[in-house]
Amino acid sequence: RHTRRGFERHEPTPGAAVALLAMWALTLVALYPLVWLLLSSLKTAYEMFDGAWRLPQAWQWQNYQAAWNFGLGHYMANSVLVTTVSVVLILLLGALTAFVLAVVPFRGKTAIYVFVMGGMILPPEVALFPLFRTLRFLGLYNTYAAMIVPYVAFGLPFAVFFLRAYMAMIPRDMHEAATIDGAGLLRSFWSIYLPMSRPALAAVAVIQGMKVWNEFMFALTFVESDRLRTLTVGISSFGEAVRVDWAVLMAGLVISILPVLAMFLAMQRHFIGGLTQGAVK
Repeated sequence: RHTRRGFERHEPTPGAAVALLAMWALTLVALYPLVWLLLSSLKTAYEMFDGAWRLPQAWQWQNYQAAWNFGLGHYMANSVLVTTVSVVLILLLGALTAFVLAVVPFRGKTAIYVFVMGGMILPPEVALFPLFRTLRFLGLYNTYAAMIVPYVAFGLPFAVFFLRAYMAMIPRDMHEAATIDGAGLLRSFWSIYLPMSRPALAAVAVIQGMKVWNEFMFALTFVESDRLRTLTVGISSFGEAVRVDWAVLMAGLVISILPVLAMFLAMQRHFIGGLTQGAVK
């Protein structure tokens, strides 16, 4: 309703107030471990157990230096490399496959789509031993490819599912107009569908990036050289090495979280836009 001063303010209904309180409670529950982790990383080991929520008497910034000197920088570089290559391949192959399944008419398209979606049903643990033997046979064991190839294979079904649903809602008139102007399929994909699918691509990139960054089982099984280990495996050995100094371990965990947190904050607007638009469509 309009008034002389603009819109009339309405008091929230009891149901809306309860929902708002529930959201705030969930937010506090989600932030609790992060705040505790950050405070613990800046204390001594004694202060950690003496008072979990007390501020440190002296901020122990040297904990981060000690964690970094252990070699976390090397593990982080490996994780950045593996995650970047995996996500780029998932986005490229997933977008191409989704474009073909959503736009190009051909026989057997539904069967191919169902086959691709079958990859979402298979849990990674079931494929662990066959993948191990296959990677050994192909000579990929103990290489970066031993991690990247399975990550891409298990990430593609979700990417195709999400991107296909998004691209299917893009008006076909734009593709037909580009075809009349002489653009081929690749040109239409690169100039029309890929730019218009940017929010969906951002959502897939964040979800798959966090999944690959935090993956532990494949990184532990398919790589044995410390030179190639990713951050999740490195953190486990780091924890065994500094299990007496828990504060330094907390600092190492904070360092491992920062890249993923930075990626999410940088792509937050596109990520939320992709999820909400995909849900509406």
